[in-house]
Amino acid sequence: MVKNSDHDSKKKKVDLSRRNFLMGFRRLQKQEPEEEQAPQASLDETYALLREANLAFRDQEYEKARELYKEFLMEEPRNADARLRLGRCLYVAGKFIQAKVEFERVLRERRDDKQAMLHLGLALARLNKPGKAAVIWQMYFDPEAIPVQREINVQLAFLESDDADAPDGQSMADAVEAAMEEWRRQQG
Repeated sequence: MVKNSDHDSKKKKVDLSRRNFLMGFRRLQKQEPEEEQAPQASLDETYALLREANLAFRDQEYEKARELYKEFLMEEPRNADARLRLGRCLYVAGKFIQAKVEFERVLRERRDDKQAMLHLGLALARLNKPGKAAVIWQMYFDPEAIPVQREINVQLAFLESDDADAPDGQSMADAVEAAMEEWRRQQG
């Protein structure tokens, strides 16, 4: 009789990634054995990496989280949640152009992602492109985040007024971030 621990140690790791699943059809058609393919990360490895990145993000260790999300996205490039958090890490680090790119990628996958819209607008405002931020924020609607929605509406009204005293991108981003912080406090 084989003990469970002996049996478990002899199990072959199965690659459950989408890429490997799809490549399996190609291997079947060409009658290639699975061993000839380049090694793929196992689901266990990518899960552990994502979990570690999420914990670093939760603990506000944004630089560590950024590196872990980048590594994770090398294996799972279509994971929009990880990409959104990577964008937020980049934003916190002041890397607004890179953050903008990540938020745009999320919106390509999920067009109605409120957090991606909100943060893309912030990144554009920080890049001193308030008109482009306004275009994105016009699509943003979150009735649960009332302080944030209210502040975005105020900023949009300033931009539409053609007032010489309209805030610049930095001031807009500061005001929206203050509203985000107020909403977080309200959530407890």
